[in-house]
Amino acid sequence: MMYLTREERLLDVESIKNTRDLGGYETQEGSFTHTHRYVRAATPAHLTERDKAYLYDYGVRCIVDLRSQYEIEKAPNQMRGYKDIEYFHVDIFGDPNATLVPQSGVSFKDMGDLYCLMLDHFQNSFRKVFQIFLEHLDTCVLFHCSAGKDRTGVIAALLLDLAGCHMYDIVKDYSESYENNQEIYEELLKLANNENAHYLMSDPIYMMKMMDHLYEQYGSARGYLRVLGFQDEDIDALVHNLTI
Repeated sequence: MMYLTREERLLDVESIKNTRDLGGYETQEGSFTHTHRYVRAATPAHLTERDKAYLYDYGVRCIVDLRSQYEIEKAPNQMRGYKDIEYFHVDIFGDPNATLVPQSGVSFKDMGDLYCLMLDHFQNSFRKVFQIFLEHLDTCVLFHCSAGKDRTGVIAALLLDLAGCHMYDIVKDYSESYENNQEIYEELLKLANNENAHYLMSDPIYMMKMMDHLYEQYGSARGYLRVLGFQDEDIDALVHNLTI
């Protein structure tokens, strides 16, 4: 296994932007994250038959949809019910009316602030996601929200930190979303509305703020999963599944 570039991680999917493999990152111990294990993406609402077949051939057998019910109704997941792929819905915000960000219950100054609040206040949702991951080891899992940036980005950061990846790569992986989503920016803006356009940014400082909070409050992603109720043997199984 070798370090993969940004271009090499991007999947050849024309109808979903920001679709990329979390494999090919070097860990601090000198191993690498495994390809064909976790794929992060924006919403698969406009998938072509060609792209459905591509993702299936790539190995995707499990979908975790992190969006609200409102978002799902506006843009149904086109991979749901495709062949033998399993579909799971976990509304990270627990807010059926959320549109990119929660509509009620929390207040935040910027996206970095929101990510910190997510770790603290939506732990039951994160527990459900990682339980699905644990039940689908050795499987290619695609997880997504609407932009594939915030809810998806927090999950991706936790996975990469769990694998022991370098902070630089964790932040860089997050920050790539804004550029990757340029072609669907106008569509996302309809969800965010012009007043909340800043929600579509993926400034590195946002992820740095979340990672600082993760380390200060939980020690690491491993410590966070312990708080969620996972045992060390379960966490080790996730790490083994993610690294090679």
